[in-house]
Amino acid sequence: MYTLGISAGHDTSACLMQDGRVLAAVEEERFLRIKHATHVIAGGLPFKAIEYCCKAAGIRPDQIDRVGFYIRPDVTVRRQSAFRMKRFLQGPPEALYYSFGLLNDYRGFQKTLRQLEQLVGGSHKVKSLYHHLCHAASSFLVSPYDEAALLVADGMGEAAAASLGTGRGSRLELLDSIDYPHSLGFLYGTTTGYLGFAVNSDEYKVMGLAPYGEAEFEKVFEDLIRLEPGGHFRLNLDYFTPSFRGPKFFSEKFYRALGPERAEGAPVEERHRNIAASLQKRTEEAVFHMANHLYERTRSKNLCYSGGVALNCSLNGKLRANTPFENVWVQPAAGDPGTAVGAAALVYHGDEGRARDYVMDSAFLGPEYSDAEIEQTLHICKVPYERLSSDQLVPRVAKLLADGAIVGWFQGRMEWGPRALGSRSILANPTRADMKDLVNRYVKHREDFRPFAPSVLEERAGEFMEWDRPSPFMLFACRVRPEVQARIPAVTHVNGTARVQTVNRREHPLYHSLIEEFGRLTGVPILLNTSFNVMGEPIVCRPVDAVRCFYSNGLDALAVGSFLLQKSPARSAP
Repeated sequence: MYTLGISAGHDTSACLMQDGRVLAAVEEERFLRIKHATHVIAGGLPFKAIEYCCKAAGIRPDQIDRVGFYIRPDVTVRRQSAFRMKRFLQGPPEALYYSFGLLNDYRGFQKTLRQLEQLVGGSHKVKSLYHHLCHAASSFLVSPYDEAALLVADGMGEAAAASLGTGRGSRLELLDSIDYPHSLGFLYGTTTGYLGFAVNSDEYKVMGLAPYGEAEFEKVFEDLIRLEPGGHFRLNLDYFTPSFRGPKFFSEKFYRALGPERAEGAPVEERHRNIAASLQKRTEEAVFHMANHLYERTRSKNLCYSGGVALNCSLNGKLRANTPFENVWVQPAAGDPGTAVGAAALVYHGDEGRARDYVMDSAFLGPEYSDAEIEQTLHICKVPYERLSSDQLVPRVAKLLADGAIVGWFQGRMEWGPRALGSRSILANPTRADMKDLVNRYVKHREDFRPFAPSVLEERAGEFMEWDRPSPFMLFACRVRPEVQARIPAVTHVNGTARVQTVNRREHPLYHSLIEEFGRLTGVPILLNTSFNVMGEPIVCRPVDAVRCFYSNGLDALAVGSFLLQKSPARSAP
């Protein structure tokens, strides 16, 4: 039985399951080369992502048995219009304008659903599902746990911005919710915009900036996010404009408390760092508050956590220390793209309660390319290259890295989710104190406060990290052991933490061998790992994307399949 899951919002994606096992999952942005490609940019559906999924399974779209859609458009319009109308009656006329805008959104959703029904061969195959139920399913139904507590936190679904639930076997139940506008995701996103970064895109920059600051505005954010009994919280709406929309989300009360917003590209000052630190601290406290209440209700030792807020790895790394949960599981695409997995899983397990026998222990679910396809691209691009066996490639690249080269690494199936995990990665030597600045300056062209992650051999992670279990998806930050921080300065953040990825031989043999060989050369079985992309674009997908990226920035070498490309040293300027 083939089930397709579709997410068609601000990060469109598709997932195809066969008998409850994920065959393929990918974000549309990787094909369109437009980061966070929305349903509008994609033309409604993630057509290229669906095409890839069907190709991976060797089927046509009309051979798909069932389709799950990531949201209930009718409920979305009804609930959000009610909120807008309430605000309109309280005074702000623009709230009514935004209510009419929701009707346009609804028409867009209906058009997308008609496209989907036509593509797969009938409306009887398509089922619209509650957004937070899809989030919860995307985590629990592919997790290693037979039972778990479920926590969802994002901007919003139909109306819910946070949900608490429980799962057992193939059944899920949402027990409680906190509705928009009381949304941690909304607040984190709008504050990201206030700090001069892109909303629904650059929230991770605020997370990376926070350790550079002090929680100077702790009391302001305690007033802004008010914790309530029963695991609830509420935003103090006095800090927001009456319409709660538009180019200015925040009221004068917010600006009096925190000062003027930072313009895009302006210097990052101490105040901005302290606002980021204060926001991060209060967001963590609110999530711990919900999680602790959820534990009291469920008494489960396992937590499955999802939604855009679950991509905050600094927060994730503190969950076990600040709640009674023994195990925390986060799906590699925890944000909206992941709802495609949840939607597919829900329609498969469905009312029949089909048993689960699949665990998402690998994120390598995207396209892969043969050496023949790669070599054809290299010929077309007229670039010089060497062809090497894997026994030759690994020691050559490891030696380049040990000598200080920055290397693009393009191997196997592309990763699912926003983290590069050793298939579409840029790699460098973490033992060099200057490497973080070199990669930021010559390759990534990004803010100097942004940290890089370590990929470490799973069997040796405990020697370097205060972490006691696998972390294959790079979604948990942990302490770097104090005695080794000086040995890996390029991947140790300013607060002594790192967003760790553990690598095992079974799931990623070639990457494991590379790290192992680098460890033999340097004594440190760790590589600096960051996403293989040019500034403002998604992670590379095809060989031609990798070649273009290689020649558009300061990479020294590119290992793409069995082929190695190297640049000549730059000549000094006259």
